[in-house]
Amino acid sequence: MPDWSYLIARLISAIGSWLDAGNLRNRMYALKEENELLKTALDDIQRMDPEGRMGWHAKKILDKIEGRSE
Repeated sequence: MPDWSYLIARLISAIGSWLDAGNLRNRMYALKEENELLKTALDDIQRMDPEGRMGWHAKKILDKIEGRSE
C-alpha cells in the first residue's frame, strides 16, 4: 500500500519547484530587458557627450561591461 503522505509531499514539492522556476525565468527576462535599456542609455550618453566627462564615464562602463580593454 503506497504511503499517501509521502506522495502528497512530493507532489506539493514538485508544484512549488515548478512555480519557483517560472518566477525565476520571469525575473531573468525582466533583468535582461533592464540591462538592455541601461546599455542603450549609456550608449546615448556616450554619443551625446563624446568629449565630456559623462561620455568618458559612459564609455568606460560600456567597455567594462563588454570586456573590452582600454
